[in-house]
Amino acid sequence: MRVAKALAVGLLLTAGSVSAASAQDPAYDHPNGAAGPSEVPPPAETAMERPGDAQTPPPVQAPAETQTQAPQAPVADQPAAAEAPAPAATAPAAAEAAPPATTPTAAAPAAQTPAEQAPSTVASPAPAAAPAPAAPPAVAVDENAFRLPVADYIQGNTKKLLAATDADDRQALVQFYTVRNGATLWVDKTGYTADAKNLIAALQDADSWGLRAADFKIADLKPLPAGDYKPEDLTAAEVRLSLAAMEYARDTHGGRISDPSSQLGTYIDRKPVLLDRKTVIDSLAAAPDKGAYLTSLNPKHEQFRRLREKLLALRASKKEADALKLPDGKQLKPGVSDPQIAILRKRLKITAPATKDDGSPADDTYYDKALSAAVTAYKESKGIRPANAVITSTLRRSLNASNDVTESRLLANMEEWRWMPDDLGDYYIMVNIPEFKFRVISNGQVVHEERIVSGRPDAQSPIFSETMKTVVIQPRWNVPDSIKIKELLPSLRSGGNPLRRQGLVMEYNGRKIDPYNVDWSRNDIRNFHVYQPPGGGNALGVVKFLFPNKHAVYLHDTPSKGLFNEPARAFSHGCMRVRNPVTLAELILDKDKGWDKAKVNDLVKNGPEENEVTLDHPIPVHVTYFTAWVNDDGQVQTFDDVYGHEKRINLALAGKWNQIVKADEKKVSPEDIPDEGWGGKDGFASLFGDDEYDSRGRRRKHSGGGLGNFFKQVFGGN
Repeated sequence: MRVAKALAVGLLLTAGSVSAASAQDPAYDHPNGAAGPSEVPPPAETAMERPGDAQTPPPVQAPAETQTQAPQAPVADQPAAAEAPAPAATAPAAAEAAPPATTPTAAAPAAQTPAEQAPSTVASPAPAAAPAPAAPPAVAVDENAFRLPVADYIQGNTKKLLAATDADDRQALVQFYTVRNGATLWVDKTGYTADAKNLIAALQDADSWGLRAADFKIADLKPLPAGDYKPEDLTAAEVRLSLAAMEYARDTHGGRISDPSSQLGTYIDRKPVLLDRKTVIDSLAAAPDKGAYLTSLNPKHEQFRRLREKLLALRASKKEADALKLPDGKQLKPGVSDPQIAILRKRLKITAPATKDDGSPADDTYYDKALSAAVTAYKESKGIRPANAVITSTLRRSLNASNDVTESRLLANMEEWRWMPDDLGDYYIMVNIPEFKFRVISNGQVVHEERIVSGRPDAQSPIFSETMKTVVIQPRWNVPDSIKIKELLPSLRSGGNPLRRQGLVMEYNGRKIDPYNVDWSRNDIRNFHVYQPPGGGNALGVVKFLFPNKHAVYLHDTPSKGLFNEPARAFSHGCMRVRNPVTLAELILDKDKGWDKAKVNDLVKNGPEENEVTLDHPIPVHVTYFTAWVNDDGQVQTFDDVYGHEKRINLALAGKWNQIVKADEKKVSPEDIPDEGWGGKDGFASLFGDDEYDSRGRRRKHSGGGLGNFFKQVFGGN
């Protein structure tokens, strides 16, 4: 009987609280669809639209698992309980009329406190999962704290005033304020609190972090003539500020482009790891400095920090950047004097000599030996040929492009860093496609770097992170399905045998077979294993580096060395070819196995073939697309937007979704091949040439380009 009475009393109290909330909130959505006492929204509300929101982002398919992670909560002392405000005529009716809100028995049960609810997390794409951070400390809520019907307001306005806000943010806040029985974070009877003003300052400074302050709508609280505030205005302001903080937290981790793969193209295989919403609001409530906590959620990578510094400097002084551009002019050689030399000195940071070579006084317009050495080194680093000290139009264009650091370029690159794993690894490999270069980084220091050849614009190297697990010495070249279908199948269907001519081997279920004995109109060539045995002409050279991924790409050697001398090196079918790959193998196997160079070189030279060396300590590999990179000396290097990803990112950030041409990987199947094949009667001969091999694998030369011509056509070799 006592239980029944207690339940009845609880229901009556709940009904009374909701009734009071709806009666005092003109914007409350009534269940029957009828409007509240007034159809006019609170004056503090403003539209929640981003610039360019007329073009809404494309719908994103919900993944099987939501990628979230819990941010590190700041360590702080428990804040002292706030002094309860004196009752006033303008205090919310719900706060005065609801006894559970002011009595200890009405407090949220201990099992639901923020400190004891474990934050839900999903591992970031970093190769090694970081341990889950500790839950934020519980925030003591004074039983006499200022309270508002915040949860009711959010639930009542999901289809009206808050329709443009994030549904998951709203749900997290409903739970948060329900646990607190409506105790506010940002407002009291006097308006915005000191914590609120601190948070607002951080939101208004969002532009300095590469975000947009205009995206975070803050209610303009205006007092009544008597100096007090409407309860509904205070409620709206509390909700808006919490929602703005939640949106800022999402944006710091790439929430503006929440699924690059579906929104920009499948070649960009990254998924921003959004912070767990419950942990964000709990940590924000516990933080002694609300604004500092919010800004701390931005990426902590060194390159992000450097790019931000450049963004701030660029905004502060655009004229200075323009002054460092070299105008067109004649060729200049060491020993001459010219006004352009003074600009070049500033650009390369070389001080002027005191005297010329002949001993006469010199100024900053004189082209001396120190500057000529810097020019030669710059040309060498950029692949400009010949790499000499002559100042040419090619050098001027390169220098001006390198100095062409725009705000949009910096913002696009900062956005990409928001998609990167928080922890890149202590020892990892970073491949940067626009730069055509990779680096090996140990404890934050570059220990090795080298040139690469990447995929063509129509067969791009994808952007993703994975883990290198195997180094293969004297590898076979396993012909990918795309080449089987596009290049081999047409010739096989027309009765040709490109495999024999090119020294390729076909297997089915581990047994070698003769392709002449297969009906290619009925069989799927993807079910057959086609490979090229190790050898001097093998497409993969002497070593490859495997980091298993759905794109079936990897790092490898190549028999075609000439393309490494080109300044732009987008020539492959998607894999990344490495210059001097044995050096990379030596570095990796020394660290992982303790093998010296002699042992690695013996394996390269003497085999065994297809020698798969499994790494004891797998290495994170990050294939990236950064068109701006800040060197240790503070200089910004810029690279061509070879795949157009930078443009796509900027269009997305501007809300111009309908102008984005997606970069999607092309999938092909045998059904894409016409019955007569591609390339006529002998479709593959035009790529391979007419070389043939005898039964012992020795090439017999016929007319045509031969195997070298095939690699030149298919792999971009020469």
